Amino acid sequence: MSTITISTVQEARASAAEWLFDHLPDRFAAGVPVHESELGLWRIPVWLSYPGLEPLGPIGELALDDTTGQVREHTPIDDIKTRAVKLYQQNRERIEAPLP
Repeated sequence: MSTITISTVQEARASAAEWLFDHLPDRFAAGVPVHESELGLWRIPVWLSYPGLEPLGPIGELALDDTTGQVREHTPIDDIKTRAVKLYQQNRERIEAPLP
């Protein structure tokens, strides 16, 4: 029987954030992980995020192995970036507005 290494939402989110940092530029954030114990993984949405604004929306997903802590699957990086650009364009005025 294998031991679960990533056993909390906080650990899953931290692992996802590290992966995002290594593979994408800033403005990409890990959302709230959901554990799927029958599959032995955490599903973690990837969000587009800007300072002073709530996250703009999901643009991808990571599947994190709960035993190894490694990303098993993810939305292709090019797809994440394409979705991020579209979401940015839809929210450009809010993003570029001066911070209060």
